[in-house]
Amino acid sequence: MDLVIVESGAKAKTIQKYLGKNVIVRASNGHVQDLPNSGKEGSKAVWPNKKSQLPEPSWSWTPRSENHIKRILSDSRRKKVERVLIATDPDREGEFIAWRLAELFSEFREIKRITFNEITKDAIRQALNSAGVVDSKMVDAAKVRRFMDRLIGYRASRFSRSWNLSSMGRVQTPALGFVVKKEHEIANFISTPYWALQATAQGIDFRAKFHEKNDDDAWRDSKGKFDSHRTNVSDLASKGFSSLSKNGSIKVSKVSLKSYKRSPKAPFTTDTLLQTAGSRYSWKPSNTMRLAQGLYEAGHITYMRTDSTRTSSSSRQVAKEKITEVWGADQVGKGVVYAKKSSDQDAHEAIRPTNPSVELPSGIDSSQAKLYRLIWARFIGSQMINSEWSSMKIEALTEGFPKPFDGDTKWRTSPGWESAFEKIDKKPLTSPPKPEIKENSIISLDDKDDNPNLIEDETKPPSRYTQHGLVALMKSEGIGRPSTYAATIKKLLDRKYCSDDRGRLKATSNGITLWDEVSPFYKQEDKNLFSTDFTSEMESDLDKIETGSRDAAEVWETFLNYFRELHDNALKKKKEFPTKRQIQFYERLASLVSSDKLEEMLQGNDPLKYNSEMMGELIDSLMKETEGMSLPPTAKQVSFIKSLAENLEMNESQACGLVSISSFEELSGGKSGSASTLIGKLKDLSDSKPRPTSVKQMNFVKNLANKAELDEESACKLVEVSAYSELSGGRSGTASKLISILQKKVPKKAPKKK
Repeated sequence: MDLVIVESGAKAKTIQKYLGKNVIVRASNGHVQDLPNSGKEGSKAVWPNKKSQLPEPSWSWTPRSENHIKRILSDSRRKKVERVLIATDPDREGEFIAWRLAELFSEFREIKRITFNEITKDAIRQALNSAGVVDSKMVDAAKVRRFMDRLIGYRASRFSRSWNLSSMGRVQTPALGFVVKKEHEIANFISTPYWALQATAQGIDFRAKFHEKNDDDAWRDSKGKFDSHRTNVSDLASKGFSSLSKNGSIKVSKVSLKSYKRSPKAPFTTDTLLQTAGSRYSWKPSNTMRLAQGLYEAGHITYMRTDSTRTSSSSRQVAKEKITEVWGADQVGKGVVYAKKSSDQDAHEAIRPTNPSVELPSGIDSSQAKLYRLIWARFIGSQMINSEWSSMKIEALTEGFPKPFDGDTKWRTSPGWESAFEKIDKKPLTSPPKPEIKENSIISLDDKDDNPNLIEDETKPPSRYTQHGLVALMKSEGIGRPSTYAATIKKLLDRKYCSDDRGRLKATSNGITLWDEVSPFYKQEDKNLFSTDFTSEMESDLDKIETGSRDAAEVWETFLNYFRELHDNALKKKKEFPTKRQIQFYERLASLVSSDKLEEMLQGNDPLKYNSEMMGELIDSLMKETEGMSLPPTAKQVSFIKSLAENLEMNESQACGLVSISSFEELSGGKSGSASTLIGKLKDLSDSKPRPTSVKQMNFVKNLANKAELDEESACKLVEVSAYSELSGGRSGTASKLISILQKKVPKKAPKKK
């Protein structure tokens, strides 16, 4: 009897279906053991190691793993398992999990490691026939990654707490740097006013070309960038508008025709999938990865964490047969040639359908279907011929205005690879404008509002990054890897270093503080712990450990020494200034003493120029002076109270009345202060206030109702509403009550017979 261990339950079900009853397939549910996070060992940032060896910490159980693995061990003994096949994900983290499982299941006669890039019957059978052993080099790379992240996560994060910040990270902090720098670009942006003139004729947009680059009055933005379609001369723009409005037409002076071809793109890698799904559907990376994970575990696509565009010859052959069947043999192309980059791990194939002949598999939801169609079209298209297009550039004039107008249009003459996208893309123009546009043609302006359109505006600041835009930047700068892109962005949001503002990442005040004030402490001459160059180099070193071109212990020792030097230097520099936490505490204490008393204590000195030790002594003196007095609330507490009150539509007097005071100025700080009490009361009121249900809550209700075999009307009657749309959210809402009722109605699974 064989035991196959995979990572997820969904994957286990798919594989069990292929292997039958004579093989046991179980899920580890992800990581089973990792670096300790509790007890004496859990407090360590680093472990000692012998020369030329990696540290050997005591690996600890992850939450809920110990009993789960013990159950699998017990079942395996009872069923007389002889061979254990570990089939965790085919990447660095999967190899680490495989290593821990191999240790935990070492009592069995034979332990083998199997990997597959797709969950299909053939791929699994082939993996079973070529079972090997755990890759120790990949495991070493995973260990070194953990040791690095642990050291920075414990030491640098503790350092950042002096600024009331929660954490710093090897990848997350440089990624945050991109977002903060963009925020500074926006803040420092200087807008430049301009005039522009647009008109639409025969469906083509035309713009007035006011200046040549060398004109003395040519328009340029604050950085000196020239734009011929903008002007500072309002009279010139107004004259053009008047002439166009009067004439209602333009006369073509020149027509230029051009034919060109568009080549298909390579199949998806993780980053290009995240970018494309983000730009097409406005999906966040975490959402795209969740959908891709489901498609992979169901056996529909290949492994979704990859930086390679390589594909198997067999999959390409199936794709070409599908192209021939649907569009004809003449539409089969040479195929996009895979060009390996130095930064690519190339551990597995690109993301593609496991069976390219299936345009849309059954049994998937609408979101998964959208993603599958996109993956299928991209792969099929990569094996097709170029599409062909024609473009037309037009120059025109209007009577009474000396400046020309230019416009352009394009149309597709042969779809080629774009045929693969015909069910997910809008059909483009496929013929030239009618009536025909040629020199000396007079074209009337289209009959619609604001045509012509005189524009008075100013340049706008640069846009903030979308989540998928940040992924593209991380990829180009070499920080992070396919398995960490989405997780890194999630950390920035969870730590409140960024917020998602209408689909754009905005650095918060804490994020700006971390990057601008805290991270520079880890910079010394030509060394910078959180620079993209150093982070990229570390990622490259981890890759080299995997391939055997760098020794794991050497990489770890080099990093350890590098970090220690910078961290020690950071601690020394920090003592030269009072911390943000010290300044905030000083200001709260200072507000309790008279100005005369404070002046006497400071003796004409500026406390903000004290070093950390001197500020500490001043705070101690102020604490003695204010002993027994109530501290004022923090600015954060007051801001939170105002936000809660605003959401509850309460004014200051109404909110303060909950703690028997008349204004926010009377609030007291500290854990037992009135500010803390008021926050608790306002939160309770917020929780009880009816509000719309969340998407997650509604999906849970529908899922439970389905399991309880209740339709919408029957389920809603249980909480005296008639439809799901009438349910209210929040802890005390009807949706929450309905969930509790439905959970009791869902039939419990009968225990398995022994």
